[in-house]
Amino acid sequence: MYKQELAIIVQSIIESNTISNHTKCAKALSDFYKKINSVTFSQDNETAVSGGIALSSLGAADCVDDYLRTVFFIKGIYKALTKLCRDFPDRSINVLYAGCGPYATLILPLLPLFDKERINAVLIDINAVSIVSVQELLKITGLEEYQIQLLEADAITYTIPENFQIDLAISETMDYALKNEPQVAIVQNISPQLPAHGILIPQEIRVDFMYTFFDYEPYLKNAVTEVQDYNNLQSYPHGVFVDRLFTINKELFAKTNPIYKFESDFYKLPDNFKDHPDLCIFTEIKIFDDVELKTAESYITNPYCVASRYSLDHSEIQLVYDFSGIPQWSYNLKN
Repeated sequence: MYKQELAIIVQSIIESNTISNHTKCAKALSDFYKKINSVTFSQDNETAVSGGIALSSLGAADCVDDYLRTVFFIKGIYKALTKLCRDFPDRSINVLYAGCGPYATLILPLLPLFDKERINAVLIDINAVSIVSVQELLKITGLEEYQIQLLEADAITYTIPENFQIDLAISETMDYALKNEPQVAIVQNISPQLPAHGILIPQEIRVDFMYTFFDYEPYLKNAVTEVQDYNNLQSYPHGVFVDRLFTINKELFAKTNPIYKFESDFYKLPDNFKDHPDLCIFTEIKIFDDVELKTAESYITNPYCVASRYSLDHSEIQLVYDFSGIPQWSYNLKN
């Protein structure tokens, strides 16, 4: 019964094409999880790892209520799986889901849409409660017949077995402006282990630097009640694009030695900054193909203010993103 109900919900997510439909479908999935869940989640089991803070089981469960994030990631992953099934019609598609959380939201709902022989997935999470929860959900939904391996492991150091070539790697472990959580460290570990054809989800995380008025930029505060399409969001009209700082993708880390810091060029600060006094980071996410999350459509694409021009009496600034510990932004100044 639950398997069929889940299939109907996820099919409606894939077919949804308006904000109201996205919201309705995402709420249905959230309600479904809460209805069948039998595991107690905690806010007290966050885990500090070498590249950030892994969310508690409760914090990870709450992510399903970031409605457009849930819908767009599921849509993008479905497109990626469908492509891989076409490209490799005679074998299973190998999936690695790094940081699956207690609901495995980005792969478990999609399983009923594929034959059980077609998906061979490894789901890892550092939180033991999350692993127990996913195991229970697979049983309750009748999906335990699928080829799903659950591992309690740190995705930042996880090594893919030699006999398991990954076709699709998924990791959505990020906060806005790539702060706090270990997304970048996980991607740095996983990317070099992918084959040439392997797909990384998200495909791109684009990080831009702008001078703007932060208080006037769109900012999502409640994803349940304030969901808006990017086309309906009003960006601050006097913002000034400065530069694309970097793009996180499979190619960035594929053949490089480990790095733990990005440093920008030095940028000349504007003398007249009345209309754009804030130095801000903007993040947009290409999940797969044409499926994207734009500014303030999700908590993870909210803008982030690094500094105010009013507090800086220097002429040039360099932005620094350091993810050797808890990921954070800082800056250097020079006259």
